[in-house]
Amino acid sequence: MNCDRHPLAVLQGGLCPACLLEAALATPVRTGDLTGAFTIHLPLGDSVSASVFLVRDEGPDGRLLRLKVWRSPAPLDFLARFRELQQQLGDWRDALVALPLAAYVDAAGCPAVLTEFRQGIPIMEGVRAGGLAPQQAVAMLRPLIDVVRVAHTRGLVHGSLVAGNVIAHPGTGVAHLLDFGLAAVASPITGRSALAADDRDGLAALVRAVRGCRRIPPSGRARL
Repeated sequence: MNCDRHPLAVLQGGLCPACLLEAALATPVRTGDLTGAFTIHLPLGDSVSASVFLVRDEGPDGRLLRLKVWRSPAPLDFLARFRELQQQLGDWRDALVALPLAAYVDAAGCPAVLTEFRQGIPIMEGVRAGGLAPQQAVAMLRPLIDVVRVAHTRGLVHGSLVAGNVIAHPGTGVAHLLDFGLAAVASPITGRSALAADDRDGLAALVRAVRGCRRIPPSGRARL
């Protein structure tokens, strides 16, 4: 059986997971200025560590947002680290980077973050589906390499540069970076230098995979 409010959600024990998540958003335990009402429209992705949803802000502008919810407890200083990341990215502000907007920690200690929503598809999916030519996708990646290089000079790292975090819009020829800096905020154990190396490896692997239109190799080094 499906939920009347969320037709794509399957009821579990008579309860709708999307409705429960909306209720959690309305009553956060520790908040980083996450306020207002949000309607979950559909899931965008899922992994062992987190789930991602498309949500609509029910405020006057009705904008679409991206909500990421982790399954593991956040570090104690998660919200402070999130606000610092917000400040750093706000001071820099590159149009190719989706900005983090708000965060909260639920009663179980698990964090969630709202970010800007960017329309498009993961760049490798576009290539594999034939909507993007490999050379076009590589051209879309080059500005992102420059963005990451500049970010590193400012002490900022993405920390999770995998194919799913590079969203391409074939109609505009532009690609965007999702989840910038959230890996360091949610899991601060790994040092920034190691995360910067991961950025370079991830971009190099993605460029090679796009050029060969094959599965992304597990390692590699980009020249940033």
